[in-house]
Amino acid sequence: MDNRQVELSPNEAITLRRIAYGVTNLDTLRPDDIDRLKKLLLVEERRSGIVMTALGRSRIAKLPALRLIVTPPAYDEHVVAFSRIIRRTRLH
Repeated sequence: MDNRQVELSPNEAITLRRIAYGVTNLDTLRPDDIDRLKKLLLVEERRSGIVMTALGRSRIAKLPALRLIVTPPAYDEHVVAFSRIIRRTRLH
């Protein structure tokens, strides 16, 4: 099967994005994802760490754009209330 058509899991896509953003330390990346991305020839290991291949760069360009995660208003209200309590506590 053509590697360009193989579906990536959400975790593999995240790992590929992290590598594209410059995270190359193997200790911070999922080993199973790295193994699969290597088999698909999307990344390769070098002395400096994991790097994208030309195929990997092509693949990352085709991934859907990331959506921003919006926090629910209730969460924001709790954060504001908690920060007020902390400020009052520090002032006394």
